[in-house]
Amino acid sequence: MKNFTIKEIMQITQGELIQGNPNFICKKFSKDTRTIQKGDTYIAIKGEKFDGNLFWKQALEKGADCVIVSDVSFGKKELQAFSNKVILKVKDTLEALYVIAKLKRSFYQIPVIAITGSVGKTSTKDIVASVVSRKYKTLKTIRK
Repeated sequence: MKNFTIKEIMQITQGELIQGNPNFICKKFSKDTRTIQKGDTYIAIKGEKFDGNLFWKQALEKGADCVIVSDVSFGKKELQAFSNKVILKVKDTLEALYVIAKLKRSFYQIPVIAITGSVGKTSTKDIVASVVSRKYKTLKTIRK
């Protein structure tokens, strides 16, 4: 499994390292502070009804070793409080997530089925995964 260093992520996202080790290896990513585990990299996604950038400190307090943020200003005290953590600032975290996922996906030569729409995606995903798994090794997103 290919993991990325912060330096590599900086290059593909044109991000700015605010603090931390550019050789830090990002192994697992999360966009939800409720599911953060020790060592994770938190990506602060900004949506229509929420702003993940507001939770970067919470992610670090819960064990994330790295955060990728966009619309955040950092105070000296905040940076000192998390001096052993990695903070990367990008223009758009959703775009950063996209390019990271695209690069990671390029390392694997496996088929992917994408399901979109406004109604019935979860049920359709579960049905398709059930049918496909009868013949092939299958992965699917988990229901929260």
